[in-house]
Amino acid sequence: MRRTRVCDILGVKYPIIQSPMNYPVTPQLVAAVSNAGGLGIVSGNMMVDKALERDGDPQKVAEHTRAMIRQVRKLTNKPFGINLGIKGSQARMKQIWKGEQVELSIEERLRVAIEEKVPIAYVSTGGPEILTEALHKAGMKVIHIGTTVRHARKAEEAGVDIFACAGYEAGGHSPGKSETPLFVLLPQVVDAVKLPVVSGCGVGDARGMVAAFALGAEGICMGTRFLATHESRLHPKAKQAIVEADDTGTVAWGRRIGTGLGRTLKNRFTQKYLEMELSGASGLELVQFVEESYQDPTGRGLQRRESAYFNADLEWGEMYMGAVAGLIREIKGAGDVVRDMVADFDKVMARLNRDPLPTRL
Repeated sequence: MRRTRVCDILGVKYPIIQSPMNYPVTPQLVAAVSNAGGLGIVSGNMMVDKALERDGDPQKVAEHTRAMIRQVRKLTNKPFGINLGIKGSQARMKQIWKGEQVELSIEERLRVAIEEKVPIAYVSTGGPEILTEALHKAGMKVIHIGTTVRHARKAEEAGVDIFACAGYEAGGHSPGKSETPLFVLLPQVVDAVKLPVVSGCGVGDARGMVAAFALGAEGICMGTRFLATHESRLHPKAKQAIVEADDTGTVAWGRRIGTGLGRTLKNRFTQKYLEMELSGASGLELVQFVEESYQDPTGRGLQRRESAYFNADLEWGEMYMGAVAGLIREIKGAGDVVRDMVADFDKVMARLNRDPLPTRL
């Protein structure tokens, strides 16, 4: 596998980045990716069952982040990053819809990241001009994710080091409301900017990475592929749902609730949500349906997303996964995901150089 500018900027062996996935991420997952030569990313709600922001204590959020950073450092001496999400959750969006003031914990998490000397920030769901200067002053490299050519240009203007380009296929809530697929978005983004671009979604095996490189990317971010690993915190049945998902197993939703277009497992919840949206429900009504109508069957008070992850509620929970889930056929170690990607990348390239027939792994 060739070395790219992404490797040099991040100080990693391979341009393979673990996308921040919030709850399912563990210190072991982050460290495994970094130890294998990629870049692991610390996420905001690692190792908790409920969102830390719900208690309204930014200091508590920050100190939990510090503990997670230190746990990762016990497991690896390789570079890793931290996710800094600028906007709030669906619960925060409900407050905004009601006109309430919202206190965010981003300032405290930023302070801790700087104090702990985390070398890389993966910034999402907000303008690149908000944090880039402060992060650079602290000596951190900045990856910023977006979904349009305009986002990429703004990132370059703000001095971002690497732009992650996410298409319509992406799992989770993507920044912005673009519905352009990666295959046509990525080359347009690469043509529009000079900074290194990585594929921010849509890659689940080496064929996808080779394709991303052919379209001009200098690396990849993978989320769903790392969800289906031994180190992920997902309930075993939730991991198996990823393995069993086919090409029609996910659906995008969330156009009206203010958190960006989301993609999850297609289930009874998404069917009901889309029916409400098509019938003209307001943004507040939709957020209230997502947040308030759910009853955790275990009595633990988990919301839809958390219940999907930890209870394996695959009918009424929010089970986030990208469309790439249809390519994932087994659960394996996160380090093996990186190592197999590298080995298979070279095999695919060799076959392309030798034989123009379709590449099958």
